[in-house]
Amino acid sequence: MASSSDYEIITDPWDPKCVRACSMYIPGEEHEDTKLLLEKIRGKLDKRIHNHTQAEEFRIINEQIVNSQGFDVDFSKLRYLFDFQPAFLDDTDTDRGREFFGRLSAEAIEIYNKREGTGFEFVEVEKANIYSNSGEVYFITFVAKDPLDHQTKVFQAKVIHVFCRQIVHSFCRLKPNQQVTCVEEESIAKKALITRQKKRKHALLKIKRGCIHSDP
Repeated sequence: MASSSDYEIITDPWDPKCVRACSMYIPGEEHEDTKLLLEKIRGKLDKRIHNHTQAEEFRIINEQIVNSQGFDVDFSKLRYLFDFQPAFLDDTDTDRGREFFGRLSAEAIEIYNKREGTGFEFVEVEKANIYSNSGEVYFITFVAKDPLDHQTKVFQAKVIHVFCRQIVHSFCRLKPNQQVTCVEEESIAKKALITRQKKRKHALLKIKRGCIHSDP
């Protein structure tokens, strides 16, 4: 079971579990490949984009990593390339695509089901972020379906892959602060009504049995 520390982003560079985005080049000395990768991440550089310094952008991206625990980072306005990047799920030129993260998500939800006693089924990957340092840390957001009421939920999974070692599932959880739809509210209300009806029926049955047993 995941501990509270598994959900926290550790920023101490001396800690082996540290996740802190760092720039991958000195400003003005980037290679052409770097420019192309940046365009791939955030599109063509807009002239209206902010003019943050590298230090300011370092603070901005790491604040987003800490606040979202690595899952929700806005890469669209970055002027610099960091070692914390989005995964290109539909890119056929990489082995870190939709199939790879789909497999990890399916494993994560299976672990979650065993722990929580649920039966969610993996549906699809929404997005994934990759932090590369002494290994790779994957922050995966995916959708799973509850076969009982056919409702879908968004999950988050953190997976660690240290080079030359096996992949370790750090945690899988429901994405915090999800909006409950009207359909879900109706489903919850129906379940609650059925539960109340069963309890009332059971209570009446016990009373009836008690009356029968008390007859001479």
